[in-house]
Amino acid sequence: MLSAAAGASVLSACASSTPASKPSASLRVSGTVAYRERIALDPAAEVVVQLLDVSRMDAPSVTLAEQRIKANGRQPPFAYELQVDAARIDPRMRYAVSARIVRGEQLLFINDTQYPVLTQGGGTAANLVLVRVTPSPPSPR
Repeated sequence: MLSAAAGASVLSACASSTPASKPSASLRVSGTVAYRERIALDPAAEVVVQLLDVSRMDAPSVTLAEQRIKANGRQPPFAYELQVDAARIDPRMRYAVSARIVRGEQLLFINDTQYPVLTQGGGTAANLVLVRVTPSPPSPR
C-alpha cells in the first residue's frame, strides 16, 4: 500500500509539470531617461516610462508595461526596467518605449523621438532623451 501511495505522489508531481502549468517567460526592456537641459528637476516630479504597441496607425497605442519613478530630489539619468509577458509580443507588430516627466498634472518633459524595441530590429535597451515642454501662455479673457 505504501508503494501505491508513493506512485500516486510521483504521478501527481509529473502532472503538475505539464506545459500548461509552466510560468510564461517574460521579456525585459531597460535603459535610462534623461534630458539635455541643465535644469534641476523638481523633487515632486515623476518619471513615467511605458512600453507601447505602436503597430496600428489609426488607433491609439496600447500600453503593455509601465513604470513610475518618483524623483524625490534625484536628478537624471533615471534607470528603468519594464517587464512584459513574452506571449504578448507578436514579431509582426511594432513596439516602442515612451517617457514623460510630470509634476502633478503638468507635463515637464516628453520624448519627441520614437525608440523602437523588441521586434523589427529593435533590441531590449533604449536610452531616452526627453525634450522640455514649454508651457502655453495663458489664454486672454
